[in-house]
Amino acid sequence: MTESRLAALHDATLLTLADTCLLWGHRLSEWCGHGPSLEEDIALTNTALDVLGQARALLQLAAAHRGDGATEDTLAYFREPDEFANVMMAALPNGDYAHTIARSFLLSAWFVPVWESLSRSADRSLAAVASDAVKESRMQLRHATDWVIRFGDGTDESRGRINAAYGSLWPYCDEMLAANIDGTDQVARNASWQTTIKATFAAATLTLPTSPAYDTNLLNATARESRARLLGEMQSLARQHPGAAW
Repeated sequence: MTESRLAALHDATLLTLADTCLLWGHRLSEWCGHGPSLEEDIALTNTALDVLGQARALLQLAAAHRGDGATEDTLAYFREPDEFANVMMAALPNGDYAHTIARSFLLSAWFVPVWESLSRSADRSLAAVASDAVKESRMQLRHATDWVIRFGDGTDESRGRINAAYGSLWPYCDEMLAANIDGTDQVARNASWQTTIKATFAAATLTLPTSPAYDTNLLNATARESRARLLGEMQSLARQHPGAAW
């Protein structure tokens, strides 16, 4: 593989991870002041800060890798929606608390093996980011796992809510699992994800969702619309005052 091809793969990996963290972190931040309890409000806010911190670190690496005057801010605020490379699930609207927990569980279970692999990357800067991120992702996974079990093994209503959440999110898992993350073994990381999912669903006495036939074009259109709306809000101030110093 040529050096330019390797560089392109590395850049794509940085943006896939950075954009996923950025948009997921923004969705989590929308719960600030709206959590079901004070403790959970703080927990979600801390998770949002961790994920946004990962996004910043990765966008800084991506900007330096590009070497064209890009910065973390230009990449976050001045790219168009279709230029973002996030995992589709990250940009979907929050829904209820069960939906947010379900997404956090699916994403953090995916991120843990990704960060574990990248912590051994030959790129020392990326390895340093991943080494810190994997610790945070493990904490996020423990938090989400506890809540999945509480929802699944709780009341009829809580069980119905978590099942509904997974019913809406499950079709987006295929795209997440197929993401091309340079420096990771896709088969191994997906096997780790599946093991985590199965163990938690068993503990929660939940049945694993099936993979029904779905319209890929409709999923993509829904995810693109969600991302455009999210970025329209997130980027509005920076675009109204480009170059402003705060």
